[in-house]
Amino acid sequence: MSKKLTNLLSAHYIFIGRSFVVILGCIAIVWGIIVLPVFWQESSTERIAGLVIAGDPFKPEILARQLPNKGSIESAAYCRPAALRSIAVIRLRIADEPLSTNNQEIIDTRLREASNSVQDSLSCSPADPYLWLALYWLASRRSDFKQDDLKYLRLSYQFGPNEGWIASKRNRLIFESFDRLPPDLANEALDEFVKLVDSSFYPDAFVILTGPAWRMRDLILPRLKNVAERHRKEFAKALYAKGYDVVVPGVEHPDRH
Repeated sequence: MSKKLTNLLSAHYIFIGRSFVVILGCIAIVWGIIVLPVFWQESSTERIAGLVIAGDPFKPEILARQLPNKGSIESAAYCRPAALRSIAVIRLRIADEPLSTNNQEIIDTRLREASNSVQDSLSCSPADPYLWLALYWLASRRSDFKQDDLKYLRLSYQFGPNEGWIASKRNRLIFESFDRLPPDLANEALDEFVKLVDSSFYPDAFVILTGPAWRMRDLILPRLKNVAERHRKEFAKALYAKGYDVVVPGVEHPDRH
């Protein structure tokens, strides 16, 4: 092969290689222009969702602005767990926001949208105890609540039996509807409260006992006998400081010396 022909072939291959690099670069630029704004929006949505779970207050209109890509995310050909979960969390907060009017149509719309988003997220990531709990909460707010809806609560316990922050939310909710629970779930609720105290979740346990669980205090307090002594004392101290005249097993009431 002549030197001239060799040089021509080399130049040809160099041209093809450089063209390929240029094409890849153009594709990367176009991809960035199209996709990066979506990722930026999703990152913002996930950050807001994290703050919502932490209990930070937001106005409904601010939350609603986090959902412009809802349709594209939920109809995407592939599953995007974090984005779907964030949408579900934000929808749940919107559904829980009080209205200035008793417009049942708006309430039903919010509940339906939240339920749809939660189910979309669970279809992508089914082992999420928080969203199973959320599905139970949504069902409990409907006028057509059915005993079969308790399966959502069971799935929440199944996938997250010992996650403290979920247990705190779940225990408060479950005592609000304690009368509708079958024996197995009622026992789960009582045991979960004991675990909260034994895991140093004293403020949460205090709010639950003195709030939705107050009617069940005679069932709850005797079960604390198996809690570590230091946890019983700390929990009892919080109760006695607020003037609650109850008996915590193994802890003497300061006013009864």
